[in-house]
Amino acid sequence: QRKKRTHIPNFTDPAKKSEPKTFVFWRGKQGLILKALETDLRRVMQPNTAEHLKESRKNQLRDFVDIAGPLGVSHFLILTATDNAAYLRVAKTPRGPTLTMRIHAYSLMRDVTATLQRPRQPASMWKSPPLVVMNNFGGQEELKLATALFQNLFPAINVQTANLSSCQRVVLLSYDKETRRISFRHYGISAAPSGVTKSVKSLVARRQLPDMGSLQDVSEFLTKSGYGSESEGEEAAEARVELAQDMGRGNMASRQSRVRLQEIGPRMELEVVKVEEGMCTGRVLYHSYVHRSAAEAAVQQQEIDEREKLRADRRRQQVTHPHITMTWRCAVIWLMGTCWRQHAQTCQVGTFETSTSASPFTSQCNVRSHLGSFVHGKVAEGLQNILGICVGL
Repeated sequence: QRKKRTHIPNFTDPAKKSEPKTFVFWRGKQGLILKALETDLRRVMQPNTAEHLKESRKNQLRDFVDIAGPLGVSHFLILTATDNAAYLRVAKTPRGPTLTMRIHAYSLMRDVTATLQRPRQPASMWKSPPLVVMNNFGGQEELKLATALFQNLFPAINVQTANLSSCQRVVLLSYDKETRRISFRHYGISAAPSGVTKSVKSLVARRQLPDMGSLQDVSEFLTKSGYGSESEGEEAAEARVELAQDMGRGNMASRQSRVRLQEIGPRMELEVVKVEEGMCTGRVLYHSYVHRSAAEAAVQQQEIDEREKLRADRRRQQVTHPHITMTWRCAVIWLMGTCWRQHAQTCQVGTFETSTSASPFTSQCNVRSHLGSFVHGKVAEGLQNILGICVGL
């Protein structure tokens, strides 16, 4: 009987997985100032995000959209900045919609951690996605769209089959109707046995036994530390829950445990500014500062339709003439190389024979007619002429 390779895990195409995946990156001339916030947001979205995604000023949004499909990426979190404010865009790939929010204030993870007396961030915390809790969302259409986008950023959970050990983080989004701002908070979830002394808790939590060489009896270790502080006793009544599953060391099923939240960061104060169709380029459905009339909206829609028609015509032309798909930079390099090679062979300008044979960009006649500009040092004029040839194709 042939041996089966049972140790090899089943491979699944990442594009076919149902869990949402994200790209977090910055855009624009001043987006680099939000690099630290970008790093923190990538940690929030772990493990379903590209933690080491490389971006540069030369990258276009289309570059990220093209690679999002094969990798199964469903959402973009785009950070941008201007001279006056910073913005966070949440976009659904590949066709939108896009939600633009202004960042009024934010604090990084390191700032939040510096305020804590005993910060707790175990490595297992980042191996599972966070839960999402939303408060006071509803009513306005833009808030309904924001609710749908935020909920779809994170995997859905089934309360009946969820593993409590994997629920170690939570993202809290609270909407304030008076200020019209969304408060973004990120917490870590921990549980501790309830109804036992601090010494017993520490004994259960530790993997190694404490040093009791100076004690006369084991009872001294159990009684010397006493019970918890008054604040622990006050919050215990509200935070006590009966676990349905085992959750960490000492937290057994069907026993009461105390659940705690410790803020990890980052913090953000967000305001919904704009909602638009498509990937950052579609029709504006809502704007908090600009209100368009029906006629203005019709003009905007007409401009969008014309732009889409022009893009479709260009794609059709590229299919008909594949050689035009090369960039203008490649065209200039190729034409310059051709000109200089021909000049080196003849050593004289103006002695070329006119040829009507077609090349990938233009006829040899057009290229040779502009060769004199290069030879006499008029590089700028020659480059302008060649660009004119390329544009005319």
